[in-house]
Amino acid sequence: MQSITVLVLFMFLACVLIVPVSAQINTSSIYRNDSVGVRGAFSSSWNIITSREQAPDVLKPNFPANKGPDDSPLFIGLHSSEQIFLRLISETFFDDLEAYAQVMIQGVESQGMSITMARLATDDSALEVRYRHPDLGLVFLERVALLPDSQVIRMAAWTSEGLWSAYLPGIEEAFSALQLNGAINAQAGWQPVWDSLALRLKEDALHGEDSALSTATPSITPGLTCEDPASSMLWKVASPELSAKGTEIYLFGSIHVGKPDFYPLDSEIEAIFREADHLVFEVDPATMADLQIMMMLQREGTLPRGQTLEDVISEEVLTDFRRLMDNIGIPADNFMTMQPWLLTLMLTMIQVNSMGYLPEYGLESYFLSQKPADADILELENIVQQIGFLQTLNAETFLAYSISDFDSASSEIEDMIQYWMCADKPRLRELLFDSFEDDQMSESERQDMEILMDSLYTRRNIDMAETIAGYADASPGRYFIVIGSAHLLGEGSVVELLQQSGFQVNPVRTSP
Repeated sequence: MQSITVLVLFMFLACVLIVPVSAQINTSSIYRNDSVGVRGAFSSSWNIITSREQAPDVLKPNFPANKGPDDSPLFIGLHSSEQIFLRLISETFFDDLEAYAQVMIQGVESQGMSITMARLATDDSALEVRYRHPDLGLVFLERVALLPDSQVIRMAAWTSEGLWSAYLPGIEEAFSALQLNGAINAQAGWQPVWDSLALRLKEDALHGEDSALSTATPSITPGLTCEDPASSMLWKVASPELSAKGTEIYLFGSIHVGKPDFYPLDSEIEAIFREADHLVFEVDPATMADLQIMMMLQREGTLPRGQTLEDVISEEVLTDFRRLMDNIGIPADNFMTMQPWLLTLMLTMIQVNSMGYLPEYGLESYFLSQKPADADILELENIVQQIGFLQTLNAETFLAYSISDFDSASSEIEDMIQYWMCADKPRLRELLFDSFEDDQMSESERQDMEILMDSLYTRRNIDMAETIAGYADASPGRYFIVIGSAHLLGEGSVVELLQQSGFQVNPVRTSP
């Protein structure tokens, strides 16, 4: 049976891998402060505390008795597991973030903690600091942004070192959920505070040498040898009609998570991308920061009122799910009202994150952060369509497969990513699709996989190929299309469908 985790990672929608560990939005966890100029829509796993009266006894000392709405901390976030914490503060300083960083580093070290890394963004607008408390076994990730009027805003997340990898998806989701008003005391438009910060950090650290707060496995890049160094995951689509109109179409096969050392890409691919007039995604990743989209995910990803997992999956699968979550160290009770298809995505996120692969380093995030200034963003699909694809799956069957795959998929994921990095298309195709020829697969398993492939691959390929073909009649220019790699491989792929429609689709070979 093919690993569900691998299929999700290489064939599934880009947006769902941005879905946090719990995509449910609790209206009591929507934070807004127009005076300071921030707001956030956090998942239901977080309880946002803004006053001493709200805080449990252990957190009351953090809030002054006479705290006003704009006094720091602006809030403390308490995760439902009671194992992760957030703290948001703002303060007046000066407009030199590097100088602020030096003061911050001194303050952290004066409390007996050690800085493992402090880095500024390339535009000096934001800062990331990682540190640990050796005596308490805690690790911290803190991000700082420079605000107008000589203010800074800081949010820190911390948990025990042993739980860091398991909770990292929830931490990243919480940072992404916080947004910043474009100007203090104004409604100039909300923007992410630390937009693509991980990709914008300078290589030279202000302080420390990063000792990797996660338990991620070592990068596969060092020493990587590819059999065909000129092979790439880029295809060019051509036709006489495209040439006559001055339109160029490129297809780039992506994966939806990554590591910092994936970048920069090959110089020829980078050059083609940076001349794009139209940047096309399966779904625009930026839409996931929209509050209305998050609320829709809450609605669609939550079971109907009065139902829990006990009502929709078998006792056997529920027992396996509880056992797996217990092994991970996350209470299963936190997810009892979540749709099983969303749980499947959550498990995928937890697994790939624990291996060090994060959506913030995925190809979609990279291309979005490096988007040419004049390029517009287009979508092959939309969120509503993608949720519909998920809802066609057999809820219990695919949750059961993802649970059974959890312990065995890691080595396959590493192989798949290495093949992607080498653009080894034959091996990628073999690992993704040859399992359908497995004689050991039962008839019911074969039917399950056929349903999965029809919903997430075949029908989507047809629709995406039709949209791409339509660019021949749209505005001229260069279209750079970022699409899950598996959609470009195998029988019935987007590449094959475009060829059948009369286009020439040829792999782009780079200079070795």
